[in-house]
Amino acid sequence: MRKIRLLVLAILVAAIHPTADAKKKSSSSIPSDKKEIIDRFIAGTLDPSYTPALFFGHFGGGKQLGEEAIKAHLSLFLKGGADVLKVQTEQGMPHVDDLTMNTPLVPEDYYRPTLELIKEILSYVGNDVYVMPTILSTHQVARQGFGDNRLPTYAVERPEAYKRMLDSYTKAILWFIRECKAAGVEAFFTATQGGEKKFYDLKVPNGFYETYIRPYDLQVMGEANKDTKMTILHICDWEGPMDDLTRYLDYPGKIVNVPLTIDGKPLSPKETYKLFKRPVLGGFNRKAEIGKASPEKIAEMTRQLIDEGPKGHFMIGADCSVPSPLDNTDKIHAAVSTAHGR
Repeated sequence: MRKIRLLVLAILVAAIHPTADAKKKSSSSIPSDKKEIIDRFIAGTLDPSYTPALFFGHFGGGKQLGEEAIKAHLSLFLKGGADVLKVQTEQGMPHVDDLTMNTPLVPEDYYRPTLELIKEILSYVGNDVYVMPTILSTHQVARQGFGDNRLPTYAVERPEAYKRMLDSYTKAILWFIRECKAAGVEAFFTATQGGEKKFYDLKVPNGFYETYIRPYDLQVMGEANKDTKMTILHICDWEGPMDDLTRYLDYPGKIVNVPLTIDGKPLSPKETYKLFKRPVLGGFNRKAEIGKASPEKIAEMTRQLIDEGPKGHFMIGADCSVPSPLDNTDKIHAAVSTAHGR
């Protein structure tokens, strides 16, 4: 086991740090480790010949936790070549039948198995790469435990019970963030859902988003951004179309990742940068090119996206999780290597 671990470490070091020949071919101003690349990108001082990149997706097939999850994350990182290693939070919440109990729905340390996954991945690459746990919003976690079909009814008819559920889940999420930071995590991918148009019609005093989404988002994201180097704000439209991003302009996050369409109109990375005044991750449609187009076409599209994107403030990626990432590493690598100027 020790020999296997040392071999993997050697491969990772080779992947993270370019060889002498590779360095000669690249600009001497490009840092040799990926943390410094991201630091310079956020500061706006990264050589424009190098565009950072990050693609991610759900692995499935028994790769949510433990050794198989470690292998899946490292494999995608090695073969895809991204500049950040994002760790999926695949530990779903147990099903909840009702909200009449007074006890917490989950223990505070519910995410301990995911924390152990984070620690193991940190031990491989944490010195040179930002290992970025995915922090699901309280609303996203509640969907797992209670179900989409029951959430609207409880939010309207039993608000106190609904808030008790959200408070219980939030406590577990905050514990996870703090323990990740204690383990050495310096970056987080923070996601929000619940601002989609489908929730506008719910008869919630002061509004569903204003009551059940925003306060919990800001609590969770505030903790994730405290004393850390880098966070990505992911505004997710998984539950349907959105028509307003201005409500998120004061959300924390050094980099933003948003839907490609708002209120039925395309939203480009350049327009996103003008709106948020922060670097942008994205460009590719998660439902289209990655997984369908050829690597050659992906490379061509990458060059076009970079040409049209906000110069020096653009990070190649998709608007959300790409399908079957381990089955599409050739296409992911085509985008990443093109973005890196290779």
